[in-house]
Amino acid sequence: MCTVKILPAIFLFSINGTAALAQIAPAPSLPPTAQAQQAFAVTQAQSMMITNQAQLQGLIATQAALLGSAQARAIFLGQAASLQARLNTNQSSMFAAQAALSAMQHSLDLRQQLQVRSTILSMRGSGVENASAMQAAVQLASLDPVKFAKRSAMLYAAAARASGQTAPEPASAGQAPTLTPSPDAVPLPVEPPPMMIRPTFGNPMEIDKPRFSVEPGKVDAGTKVRIKCETHYATIYYTTNGWTPTTQSAKYTGPITLKANTHLEVIAVGPNFLRSPVERADYKVADAHPQTLETAVTVSGDGILRAGTPVRVVFAGKDIDSDSAEVGDPIMIVLDELIKLGDTVVAPKGAPVSADLTFADAGRGPAPGDLVFEIHSVEILGKHVPLFGGETLEGVKGGKNAVIKPGMTAMAFVAADTHVQ
Repeated sequence: MCTVKILPAIFLFSINGTAALAQIAPAPSLPPTAQAQQAFAVTQAQSMMITNQAQLQGLIATQAALLGSAQARAIFLGQAASLQARLNTNQSSMFAAQAALSAMQHSLDLRQQLQVRSTILSMRGSGVENASAMQAAVQLASLDPVKFAKRSAMLYAAAARASGQTAPEPASAGQAPTLTPSPDAVPLPVEPPPMMIRPTFGNPMEIDKPRFSVEPGKVDAGTKVRIKCETHYATIYYTTNGWTPTTQSAKYTGPITLKANTHLEVIAVGPNFLRSPVERADYKVADAHPQTLETAVTVSGDGILRAGTPVRVVFAGKDIDSDSAEVGDPIMIVLDELIKLGDTVVAPKGAPVSADLTFADAGRGPAPGDLVFEIHSVEILGKHVPLFGGETLEGVKGGKNAVIKPGMTAMAFVAADTHVQ
């Protein structure tokens, strides 16, 4: 006669929406080894749905308590240790995969932000401040470096024509002019140290001050100002916004056409990054109409403030004097224009902007004072919008301090696409 043993049934039910297996005590007639094996089979099946060590330990303890003998419990607990080890391994693999994915995403985000900053600096160094042109260049840079190189060359040429400078002609019909290499070639568009390939003549520790072809004062509209430096192989940079030029400012490539009242500041940078004193000139153009600044930044219809969007900011509060200012002092910078989504103002003019004073040095002897600030972010509808920008201000040679006065404006740029809706 054949005897059939029926194992206890295992029922599937749900607790708080999580599937679990009902635990039923093994038949007392089974030997300890068989009881332990049955309990292990039940626990193993249920452990497949558990990802938490505490839950697994509770499951094992509950199942062990249902066993009828100490021998069965000992055998079962020895077998159940393998389930805990497997869960530890799975969790470690899962966390390692998550960490790897997180690190990869972080790396990609940093790379994109660096590429955006590189593009912004490159465009700004060529005199491009137009919002649509800047956004187009940034978007193309993130999508296709080849297209960006061609597009940026066209934008550089347009900027040169707009400022009265002479842009090189294309090498052949249908080919864009190659003014600068693609920013993908280097992380930041900075003039490389030329000491190894460019000879220096005269005193290498002194860079001649640049000279203007037109004396400051009243001029006619359309007057062209040429800039020259007697130091061999010096590169000239200039600004027209009141801030001191750096190697990230517009590079002089030809005559500058005066169309409105202009405050021109110029430096020459020679081999090994030695720099000339700052040369300044104010030109008042006859019958010049004041320039009308844009009063609003427009967010795209999808609610995303695009990387590369220029945002004008302005200093508020009190004067910042290089004689008394220190790095880390709070500085008050606010938006100088509205930020709008459709007809809705999402950030009003005067909204605070996060910025730091990163360098402050008082004038001593012949050396002028210096101030440098960096812009970091602005809050829009509770969203943190990263910004990228900053300027340098140098006093007049002879120990004069640099003073940032309320009302001085600067340009910041959105550093990453940000959803602000």
